[in-house]
Amino acid sequence: MTPSLMTIGTFAQATGLSAKALRLYDDLGLLRPAQVDPDSGYRRYDPTQVADARLIGLLRRADVPLADIRALLDMPAPERPAALRAHLARLDRLHRERRDLTLYLISRLQGETPMTLPPVQTRFQPQQNVATLTRHVFVADLPGAIQGGMQTLLDHVATQGAVAGAPFVIYHGEVNADSDGPIEICVPYGGPVTPAGDVALRVEPARHEAFVALTREQFEFPQILAAYDATCAHATAHGTCTLSPREVYGYDWDGAAPGEPVGDVAWPYEPAPVTS
Repeated sequence: MTPSLMTIGTFAQATGLSAKALRLYDDLGLLRPAQVDPDSGYRRYDPTQVADARLIGLLRRADVPLADIRALLDMPAPERPAALRAHLARLDRLHRERRDLTLYLISRLQGETPMTLPPVQTRFQPQQNVATLTRHVFVADLPGAIQGGMQTLLDHVATQGAVAGAPFVIYHGEVNADSDGPIEICVPYGGPVTPAGDVALRVEPARHEAFVALTREQFEFPQILAAYDATCAHATAHGTCTLSPREVYGYDWDGAAPGEPVGDVAWPYEPAPVTS
């Protein structure tokens, strides 16, 4: 054994990390031992690795994801503070979301309205031909999946036909940190559009919808949950829910002024028969 190298136990004691954590960081390629005995598999570390090991331990305590730690360690030292500022911004955003979601749940459990919404309206949407992309996605990747999928569909439709209505996203299942939907991104079209790759074509049936037009602030999570609650309540009070809820993007999202709507939350339903 090279005298200057440290056993995993000695290295663990010097860095404050457990041997289990060091083995994990080795497996993930974050902190490779300086030497691994080919017969016994014993790991040995160079004293110069202590600083990186302590840094990794502190980054994990700061809740930096392992993949982000790998990227940070590969950066030149002067660039690392900017990466940590971006991580801090994500933590602040997550804290606000969790705080607001907790307040929303408190209000809901107390039977109160979590936020003031415009009145629920209803409309009839005729049958539509739609180009669609289906995605299984967790909440952290939802905005990028919608934006990228929508652009793919708009480009596909534009090369063969024409967009014939407001794009929308159908939530066929719950999207959160544990559930991945699926979601279906839809662009209504006219003309001789053909499917290609992941792009499928189908007919979205005619439907009545309970909907609420939301501002950008109201569209943020978890505020948007109140709109789903309101439209679901209206739909079930006036008929039978037949299709999955959706978000409809029929406004100028980027150009909307403060207080102007940027999209709808809509809940399809079949109206209850009128009795005499």
